[in-house]
Parts: sequence; C-alpha cells; structure tokens
Amino acid sequence: MTLYDFNALDENGKAEAIWTGDFLGGREENGLKVQLYSLTNFYVEVFYDEWANKILRFRAFKSYDLLTPYLAHIKFN
Repeated sequence: MTLYDFNALDENGKAEAIWTGDFLGGREENGLKVQLYSLTNFYVEVFYDEWANKILRFRAFKSYDLLTPYLAHIKFN
C-alpha cells in the first residue's frame, strides 16, 4: 500500500490498514492520544479522543520532520 492508496481509503479502511503496520509510539496533544504507526514506506498518526472513545482523524506522511515529537519519548542507555 502506498501513501496515496491509504489516503484514498475511507475512515474504516484506514483503521483496518494501520493494523497491518507496526506501532512505534504514542504521545498526547491537546487532550488527544496520538499513536504513530509505520506502514510499508510511510507513517500514520492516529488521533484518538479517549473520552469519546473515537478516532478523530488520521495523518499519513513520509516526512521525518513530523517524527520529532516522538523523539523525546525514546530512551537511550
């Protein structure tokens, strides 16, 4: 699946597609849980409202710059 294929999917298709990827990490932003997944050659952020128990949106990207918020959560020995 390519980034363009992913973006063409409906919300249910996107939710199913992320299960084929690898979970990389999570963070919080503006009261939302944001989870990062790696798919074939791109990344997807899932913005989840814990209180409403609902996925609000997906953001698929290839830019390494958008990985910066996750770097603070990596621990090195």
